Amino acid sequence: MTKRMVFAILALVAAASVARGQDIAMSEIKYNRGQSVQPAFEGWTRNPDGSFSMWFGYMNRNWEETPDVPPGPNNGFGATGEDLGQPTHFNPRRQEFIFKVNVPADWPKDRDLVWTVNVNGVSLKAYGSLWPVWEIDDRIMSANNGGRTARTFGEPVNRPPAISAQLPKQTIQTGQSLTLVLAVTDDGLPTPEIRRRSTGGRVVPDLSDKPLDPLSAASRGSFRVKWVQYRGAGLAKITPGESPVLTADRKATLTGGTSTTKVTFDKPGTYTLRAYAMDGDAFFATQDVEVTVTGH
Repeated sequence: MTKRMVFAILALVAAASVARGQDIAMSEIKYNRGQSVQPAFEGWTRNPDGSFSMWFGYMNRNWEETPDVPPGPNNGFGATGEDLGQPTHFNPRRQEFIFKVNVPADWPKDRDLVWTVNVNGVSLKAYGSLWPVWEIDDRIMSANNGGRTARTFGEPVNRPPAISAQLPKQTIQTGQSLTLVLAVTDDGLPTPEIRRRSTGGRVVPDLSDKPLDPLSAASRGSFRVKWVQYRGAGLAKITPGESPVLTADRKATLTGGTSTTKVTFDKPGTYTLRAYAMDGDAFFATQDVEVTVTGH
């Protein structure tokens, strides 16, 4: 091999390294706004009546911008932009298992359910189908939502929490604080001991006997309620975003109590807030609350 050939090869390697470095640098750039929202099909689950639920989420590529896209051609299903209960407010970054669309038992296995989202001039799609490879269950959803990825042999079967009652519609003025108290129950699983065994002895939430502030932020792995803005063209400030479930004497519980959060709104309009009651394995149940926000 001549020196000229060696130098040529070294030049190519150097150029490739620079290009690779540029690709990595570009992939690490964080954009506060102006980027697209990628809808995502998460998989499908079976329902007791024989029907199926297709689960969807999204990736908002903006770190700060929370686009609002009403139902229709820019945020809808099929050629007409049908409203099937999808979110219209897109929170930053990856949001998994945000909503489901139920389809009948005779839904064709080769028929796609297509969700289109157009944000900042970029139209992207998610294709839902009942292909067997896309079947998921509570454990898969749990692992993807921050729950455990492994279970110990013979441990009791965990069931999702339940929300005790439907909260009524709310009305509040802009700038005023709305307090939401949600009553929830659970089977008490997983216990701290179960979580400790299946996570190699790692620290689990300390369910102490000390009274807690109802508005304290809940830790991952505890029984808690997560609130998100689901629809509404203003901004709902939710504090805290995840709050613990407490008994009447304000002590943490694994079985039943209430979770409290406060919300303020910056613009008049109609909003939908969605609550996710989550146990220590991130098994969850949801409830929507409609809020009418008036001017001063």
